[in-house]
This record gives sequence, C-alpha cells and structure tokens, in this order.
Amino acid sequence: MRHCHSHFFHKIRFSLFLALFLIGFGIFCAAVCQCADSDTWIAQFFHESPTAIQAGEQNSNSAAGQSTSNDVNTDFENYIAELFRQEASASLLNLHYTLENPQAYQITEYQTSLGNYSAASPALAAASAENVLSALHQFDAQNLTTLNRQTLEILTDSMNLTVAGGNFKYYDEPLTPTTGLQSQIPILLAEYTFQSKQDVSDYLELLTDLPRYFAQICDYEREKAAADRFMPSYTAQTIIDQCRDFVSNPEEHYLVTTFNQKISALSGISKNERRSYQKQNLSILKKQVFPAFTQLADTLSELEDSTINEAGLCHFPEGREYYEYLVRCATGSSDSVASLEKRTTDQRKEDLLLISQLLEQNPDLTTELENCAVAPQSPEEMLTTLRQAISAEFPEVPECNVTVKYVDAAMEDYLSPAFYLTSPLDHLTENSIYINQKNGYEGLRLFTTLAHEGFPGHLFQNVYFHSICDLPIRSLLGYPGYTEGWATFVELHSYTYAGLSEDAASLCAANQAAILSLYATADMGIHYEGWTLDDTATFFGTYGFTDEETIRDIFELIVGEPANYLKYYIGYLEFHDLQADMKKQNPDTYTDSDFYKKVLDIGPAPFGVLREYVLGDQ
Repeated sequence: MRHCHSHFFHKIRFSLFLALFLIGFGIFCAAVCQCADSDTWIAQFFHESPTAIQAGEQNSNSAAGQSTSNDVNTDFENYIAELFRQEASASLLNLHYTLENPQAYQITEYQTSLGNYSAASPALAAASAENVLSALHQFDAQNLTTLNRQTLEILTDSMNLTVAGGNFKYYDEPLTPTTGLQSQIPILLAEYTFQSKQDVSDYLELLTDLPRYFAQICDYEREKAAADRFMPSYTAQTIIDQCRDFVSNPEEHYLVTTFNQKISALSGISKNERRSYQKQNLSILKKQVFPAFTQLADTLSELEDSTINEAGLCHFPEGREYYEYLVRCATGSSDSVASLEKRTTDQRKEDLLLISQLLEQNPDLTTELENCAVAPQSPEEMLTTLRQAISAEFPEVPECNVTVKYVDAAMEDYLSPAFYLTSPLDHLTENSIYINQKNGYEGLRLFTTLAHEGFPGHLFQNVYFHSICDLPIRSLLGYPGYTEGWATFVELHSYTYAGLSEDAASLCAANQAAILSLYATADMGIHYEGWTLDDTATFFGTYGFTDEETIRDIFELIVGEPANYLKYYIGYLEFHDLQADMKKQNPDTYTDSDFYKKVLDIGPAPFGVLREYVLGDQ
C-alpha cells in the first residue's frame, strides 16, 4: 500500500496579489498522486480501489443468518473475519502486503496471481457487494460494541460505493500517469519481502502471471477505445514512455538488484539455491515481465488515435455522474460537487486574507522566511526530530522502525516526491518511506514532506490505528479522503515543529493550503464544469500563474488523474472543519490532543461516520 505526498511544479510566476504572501518564498506546489503519499495513496493496492472487497459470494448470508441476539457481536466478528480472509487471499500482492503470517489468520490457501481485470469487474464487484450488504443488514447495530458498530457503518458505506461503481462501464481507468498499475506494480514487486523459500517461490510465480494480467488490461483498453472512452492521447504517451523507460536497462534493472539483495539476506538457503533463484528471476524478467510492459506500451501506441476526448470527464455521456462517484470515493464526503466548490473557494479567501493580515502586521515575516533554514539533518534525523516533537500532542505509538529508501532513477520522472509503504498488520514494526531525489527536496520542504509521510502523518496514523484495532477487515477499507486528508492536515501543522515563529508557521500553512485549493478548484472545474485549457489558464492567471507550459502540465495531469487532488484538499478541509466544530461544541474543555486521539482512534472512515463519533454521544 502506498501513500503519496503531493508536489508540483517550481516554475510558477506570481501576480502582485500573490506576491503579498510569497515574496522571496519558494512555493510548495502539489503534484498528483492518488496514492504513498500513501499515502498516498497510489492506487492503494488493488483491493482498495472503489471496486474493492469482492468477498462473500457464497457465504455472506449464512454467516449472518446464524446470529442470535445474545451473541450478535461474536457473529459479526466471525462474519467480517471470514470476509477478510476471502478478500485478502484473492490476490497474492494483497495478501503479502496485508499479512506477514497468513496462517495465524487461518489463511492457508491463496491465489498466486495478480487477480483479474475486465470490463465486467465493476459489475461483478457490485454484485458481491450487494451480497455483503444483504448480510450486514441482518446485524442489529444497537447490539454491537462501539468498534463493531463503527465497522458496520464503514463497511456498509464501502459496499454502497462499490455498488454505485457498477453502473459505469468503461469509465474505470487502471492506467494513470502517477497512480496507475504500471507504476504501482514495480514498486510493490521491489518491496516484496522474503521470509522463507515459499515467499521466493510465490514471488517468482507472481512474476510469471504479469503477462496474463497485462494482456487483460490491454484487452480492456481496446474495448474502452471501441466504446469511445479511451484516455487522452497525451496521457497515453506518458504511460508509453513510463513502460519503455522501465525496460530500458534490463541487466542492471532494480528488480534484478533488489531481488539479489533480498536473496542474499535470506537465511536457510544454499549458495546453489541462491544462484538458481537469481537465474530464474532474471530469466522471467527478460522473457515475460519486460515483454509484458513492452506489449502494454505497444497496445497504447496502437490506440492513441482513438482518443475522442482530450479534456475532463464531463465531456463523456455519463462523465459528470462518474466524476460525482469518484469524488465520493476520493474524499469520503457526502457533499455535492457544487458544495465542495463553494467550500474550497471560501476557504481560499480566508487563507489569503490571513496571509495578507499576517504580512501587514509583521512585514519582517518575508525576511524570516527568506533566511529560514532547518538545521542540516538527514531524512532519518528529521523523522526522529518529528517523532520527538509530536510526543506531547499526539497519542503514544508503539515502537517502530522506518527505513528511508530512494526511488530508482528509471522511475524518478513518474513517481511522487515521497511515499510511504504500509507494513503488514502483524508486523507493524518495519516501515519504509521512499524519497524521489529528482525533486531535490531539502530543508523545510523535506521536513514537512516527511511529516506527511512519517510522523504524525501516514506512518504514525497507520501504525497507531492497527495497533489498537483488532479487526483486520478495516485494513481493506481504504478511505483516501481520511488518510490523505489527515496527512495533509498534520503536514500543515508541522511547520510549528520546524523552528519557525508562530506567525511564520501560520503563513506557511495558509500558503500551502491556498495553493492546494487552486488545484482542487481546477480539478472540479475541468472534470465537472467542463473547463478547457484556456479556461484553466484564465483561472490560474487570476492568481498570477502565467507560465503556459506549467498550466498545460497542470491541466494534463488533472485530466489524467480525476478527483486526485480532492482527497488531499477536501480531506484536509474536512479535518479542519471537524476540529473547528469540536472546539465550538466544547469551548471550555477542548484540546488538540483530545481531537487527534478521537479521529485516530476511529481510523479511516467516511467523514459522516467520523463526525458522528467525534461530535456525537457515541
């Protein structure tokens, strides 16, 4: 599972208006990553997409039907445990990144494949979700414990989203510039851990399944093209370039070097076995994996001329409705797109006003920011600093290790500035954060990025929640609005840990929030209101963004990753507003520490559920 940090371009010019708060200050722009950060989340695995949790086709009703009023909690927990086992074992990548020891969860059989992908997938997932909903309706929520009741509500919401997704044939897109499978799978393979010979055998078998899986995706893209739903030609070209770059250096490929490193570190195998595994890996990569990526690139090249829409989703027949569905999935908010547009605009005005007031009251802030320099630290040292800094405000998290790694040069152009890979539920102590050195992040920018990815962002939230929640099904219910919203919310708060004055930290946070809001508005404008490239340029020009190449890049990335920005910004706004409402509700007793603990204890959820349990008497 990846959580991604947002970044964008650094060549933006500002009008005099924006210069009020950005004189001499490097702008922190946002880049698309449905992810890393996970969060971030790149497509959050395969099972965490909106069509997730394809479980319960055969057993959903029987498990619930055995429930009695005296033992409803036990029956509910048994049901969701079986649901978890079915879903987690449906794909080897799902299983490997979810559990280190599946046997401890009574999972002894699993599919050594990447799963399946076809035009029928959303409808099949919807049918499975309806079965799950039928089972869930048989549990009396009032007789459940608080945790079980929360889980029932969250699972019901997730299944309802999956059912809604079944209505949009050929709208789902597995290949997107930053969060697509072609960029996810290589990282998940590189990070695939070896604890035993069985892990190695499973991994090699997984590699051999890639041609079949990619062939299904190629067939799906051909069908999309025939249905006049193919991606924009410039998006296709970006993915083609990714695939060709991926196979450009086979002998020194990172899937060769990382495999060899992991095999060398694996105990209990002989030198001959080690050499044999290494030869098998290289052979499979050359004969099956690399050709599969090449075939994917060739297929997209053949289909490029079939593009009929080079702009937002609303230009397709059911595009606006599909975008509304994506917004619900991405944000976890039940508000209409029109409401989100207004809320985004209103908050941007507030942030810009705050910036103007801060600079008017303290003109020396620009000088402070020009001279601001975080003490020279390595990423590891920054993470240690952050962990120590948050200890007074945030709940205690179990001891855990984090390894900082660097994106391979072959993937630097296509991956986020940083992302976090979650640890298995039964092994929360080991975590990885990747840094993309191509972006040149350092100092304050790197510090806040690591706050987003590490402490108190994705790593902290993930380890904390799964250390207190003993229901593994929750790990499969991805709510990127919560996870990316939380990481963005605490990233903006992290300026207070960077040695800045209170006003300077507030200025930086408002600045970053205002910039993210621009991309959120553009996302909704392009995909819901039908903005053209010229419309987008006019909008950004109002705020001083005038570089034509940059505007085109922004437009094309937003077109290629619909609703992606919203999980960051709308998710952040939901936490911002929820915090304000909790303060109003409890003016005499409110503390930030209480707020953080409440939302962290509930964990990833739609914001309606989060509000119910944070503000209600639950």
